[in-house]
Amino acid sequence: MVIHGIIYLLLVLPGWQVAFGLEEVRTVEVDIGQNLTVACANDDVSQHPGNNTNVMWVREGREDKQFQRMKIGINKALQLVNVSAEDAGNYFCTLDNDTGAKKTRINIQVKTPPPALHNVWVKPSTILANILWEVNGTGGYPIIDFTAEYRLKPVLGRDPEEWKPIIPTHIPPNSRQIDVYHLEPNTTYLFRVWATNRLGRGEIVEVEGHTHFSDEDKELAKHLLAGVENFDTRIWVAAVAIVMGTLMVLGLGTCYLLYREWKVPSQLEEQEVIELVPNIILNPGFFDERSERIPQDENYNTHTTTRLNNNTVILPRRL
Repeated sequence: MVIHGIIYLLLVLPGWQVAFGLEEVRTVEVDIGQNLTVACANDDVSQHPGNNTNVMWVREGREDKQFQRMKIGINKALQLVNVSAEDAGNYFCTLDNDTGAKKTRINIQVKTPPPALHNVWVKPSTILANILWEVNGTGGYPIIDFTAEYRLKPVLGRDPEEWKPIIPTHIPPNSRQIDVYHLEPNTTYLFRVWATNRLGRGEIVEVEGHTHFSDEDKELAKHLLAGVENFDTRIWVAAVAIVMGTLMVLGLGTCYLLYREWKVPSQLEEQEVIELVPNIILNPGFFDERSERIPQDENYNTHTTTRLNNNTVILPRRL
């Protein structure tokens, strides 16, 4: 009885058959959206089966929608049209001909854009936020980069604003967090992040975060508004009037000083001209650079005949 039970497990359960080498296992990879044709086995019998060859396909965990896309094509090969992520899984093919029965398990792996990131959450501060995430698979191809964006949470009655990119726009694939700067305190934001591989952008994950109040702003507001209830506006008006009056007096004083500085030099020049004329009349020997000298004559002595600028000739005295 024990021996019969072991043989039954080996023949019925696929896992036991693979473990004991009684079943061939193949892996087939395909990109999402492509068409796939899979032969039952990699030999001539499978590629060109005879009329007396019987081929049967069975999918592990078969679903009705997936069954509608399964077709048996030429040479009794399995055909999948417009492969989707749901088509991935194990397929069992039994080839029965003159040489005997041969069962093959084919594991179809569908490569897709990266799945949604895992455990995405936001740690906000007053003017910045930190977005963190975990990777929940790559989709079959290595992740090229991550992308994150943010915007203000839409308010009822107002159109939502455009998403703003978070710098850098191409986050390295080994990163698991990114900082967002220049946020407003006490404001609700929406953040979204996704991964990208060679097949395109993965599923977007969106989270919400609310920035904190700024303690410094609170304290500053308290100091500025202290005693505002008891403040008399008449005091403010009087202070403004005093300041404006002071500025006006200073302006008038400056104008007066500039006027005096411009007027005094002109008066000094007129005074010098008036003083010069009496000096010439009272002092005939007064010499000026503008006077003209007359050549010496026979009456020459130690004095020199001088012609003044008013054409008056002064002769020297004869000794």
